[in-house]
Amino acid sequence: MLLDIVLPSDHKARSRGIALVANIAIYLQFPLMVALYLAFANSVATGTYPIWGTDGSAWQLIGSIASLAWLSAVPTLPVAHELMHRRHWFPRAVAKGLSAFYGDPNRDVAHIVTHHVHLDTAKDSDTPLRGQTIYSFVFQATWGSYKDTWEKQGEILSRLGHSPLSWRNAMWLQLGLVGAIILGVAAAAGPIAGFATVCAMFFAKMFVEGFNYFQHYGLLRVEGDPIAKHHAWNHLGMIVRPIGVEITNHINHHLDGHIPFYELQPEPKAPQMPSLFLCFLCGLVPPVWHRCIAQPRLKDWDLHFASPSERKLAMAANVQAGWPAWATTD
Repeated sequence: MLLDIVLPSDHKARSRGIALVANIAIYLQFPLMVALYLAFANSVATGTYPIWGTDGSAWQLIGSIASLAWLSAVPTLPVAHELMHRRHWFPRAVAKGLSAFYGDPNRDVAHIVTHHVHLDTAKDSDTPLRGQTIYSFVFQATWGSYKDTWEKQGEILSRLGHSPLSWRNAMWLQLGLVGAIILGVAAAAGPIAGFATVCAMFFAKMFVEGFNYFQHYGLLRVEGDPIAKHHAWNHLGMIVRPIGVEITNHINHHLDGHIPFYELQPEPKAPQMPSLFLCFLCGLVPPVWHRCIAQPRLKDWDLHFASPSERKLAMAANVQAGWPAWATTD
């Protein structure tokens, strides 16, 4: 985190010819996550690292939840995000398996069908409003992902002549995958370990949506207008780019979601944010985030990137958020 904050931005394109090694690295994430939860269950079941000490201390439980939650989000989310955009069924299936560790194995449905189509508009639950805090956004995005998946699955099944409650609905897969992880750990290591798994998934989902908060914060686009290079924030930190599987090299991904991560080209002239880790720390204190990072960056976006139509939307959004109407006074 500290290195990403203090080191200069990384604007270099990745080397050609690394596809095989890069793909092996990201496919390893799934067996490693399975091994992580098996190791956790085994350590509890054998008493090697009990998550509830004999003195009643909760520190082991808290530590277990924190470790599982963090590793279920980073780098699990970026790897799952990369694989859900692949065209073949196998990587998309692996993405669903990985996304189950943060409680949202159907995230690919809402992400691809809703977010990539409606980003920066009111129809996209993954775009935070100006003035919105990270704390309300994580629940908005979580609910939006589940709701969009249910609605899209219902539409597809209805067109095929099936009930939305049919076993073909991917929401049943979601319950199955998430339930299998929780029940498997509980069966192997007891109810407290199962409880730790539930908590880890919950906080992992909060981490996932927390990082999501900074990708499009406050940006605006007229519904139906083409996606341009100013419709996403880029965090080109030297550390977060590889850890995040280039997910922070963001707008180039939105211009073509099927480009593999190692071929994405950095866009240093597109709107930039400072280190994603710095943004996350500041986002936890909303007044600091809004005054020190969000408002200055959005002011620059409104004045130098936004189209006239987007600038009108921006000024209305500033009024709604109680922010200055800088595009009409500067």
